[in-house]
Order: sequence, then structure tokens, then C-alpha cells
Amino acid sequence: MKAHPSKAQRAFCRKLYLAGLIASGDHNLTTLSDVSGMPRRTVQDALADLGDIGIDCQFEQQEGQRNNQGCYRISDWGPIDPQWVARQLTQLAALLTASD
Repeated sequence: MKAHPSKAQRAFCRKLYLAGLIASGDHNLTTLSDVSGMPRRTVQDALADLGDIGIDCQFEQQEGQRNNQGCYRISDWGPIDPQWVARQLTQLAALLTASD
């Protein structure tokens, strides 16, 4: 990807990065914001738009816990190769950090 990605390219990379984080462990909105360094609202917006690139991601509520206690899970990656995303997490993070 070029050194100065467009706004659309950054949004796409942001979605891939968050999906990769979700696949790598148990994450909720707070942990995704902490790990990624993205504002909570940015994370929320990107997660809401994962379906735009074919990724089906849902929040799984923990049984017996209060509201919003749980983590996100990806049930379908659509056309995206999850192994490629896992290999590219560091580069995606660097690209997003450099373009802020």
C-alpha cells in the first residue's frame, strides 16, 4: 500500500486490523480501543461497518453477566483471508499509526 493511503484505504485497513485483533483473542470495545489506540467511537463505527467488506462479526454476551459483558467473535470472514490478516497485523497497525 502506498505511503499516504486515501481515507477509504485507511478505513479498509482499520476494519482489517480490528478483525485481526478480534480473531487473536477475547476483545470487547474497551480492549479493542486500548490495544489499537483508536478512539472508542472510531472502533464502534469500524465494527458496525465490517459487513461492508463481507466480515460477519457479532458481540457475544457472557452468560449471567450484566449488559455489554462479553466479546466480539467473527463467524464469517467472507472474501477476506484471515491468515493473511493475521500475518499483516503489525504492518496494518503501522500504516494506521503513520497516517493519523
